[in-house]
Amino acid sequence: FNIRVHAQVSGGAAGWVGEGKAKPLTKFDFESITFSHAKVSAIAVLTEELIRFSSPAADALVRNALAEAVVARLDTDFVDPKKAAVADVSPASITHDVKGTASTGNPDADAEAAFGQFVAANLQPTGAVWLMSSTNALALSMRKNALGQKEYPDMTLLGGSFQGLPVIVSQYVGDQLVLVNAPDIYLADDGGVAVDMSREASLEMQSEPTGDSTTPSPVELVSMFQTGSVAIRAERWINWRRRRTAAVAVITGVNYGSASGG
Repeated sequence: FNIRVHAQVSGGAAGWVGEGKAKPLTKFDFESITFSHAKVSAIAVLTEELIRFSSPAADALVRNALAEAVVARLDTDFVDPKKAAVADVSPASITHDVKGTASTGNPDADAEAAFGQFVAANLQPTGAVWLMSSTNALALSMRKNALGQKEYPDMTLLGGSFQGLPVIVSQYVGDQLVLVNAPDIYLADDGGVAVDMSREASLEMQSEPTGDSTTPSPVELVSMFQTGSVAIRAERWINWRRRRTAAVAVITGVNYGSASGG
């Protein structure tokens, strides 16, 4: 985090030169990106009685649920086309401002359209991966041709390989089929979800709190110590940025389970 990344945004060109002839000039365009920190957090409050007397342990259940909520927010915002960047708060999704192509209903035709966007941008998908929902991954794995053979034998509900490239499955991808050139996505990650507990904290008991230590304003706080409560917080420090728009191709309205192969 908080590092400066130098990225090439356009390439130059070289040419053959005859004896005694002038060598051609070329230029390269670069940009400098400051990769700041960003975080996703969630807090839940339990009473000490609930923690002490519940079976199974309520704090363990809530801790795991908070971690899952953090992961769900990250997975959703990573691929949600509507997710724009919020300055000094959160990054835009990798699909934001990417013009999608409507699905034909034919997986091969959709893949060809996605590859075509890379070809048109003169970008080789050497590190590309597919992102799709588990629903569409399952549909691909179940498709059969006229001879009863699987059309995509390397596909399973959990992923596999599609058109020779790895597949990452996430239900948060929804009805999109996304082709991403992974080396063109900058990522800074602190390594995992950190979970902390406190009996001494004072909290603003709101799902959309207004508290701000940068510009303080009066808010009503509840003491965990005084009320015999425990606050559990899950948090992950992470940030990403798409290097260039051409590195992501999106097929929209995908539903491979609606028709059979053949």
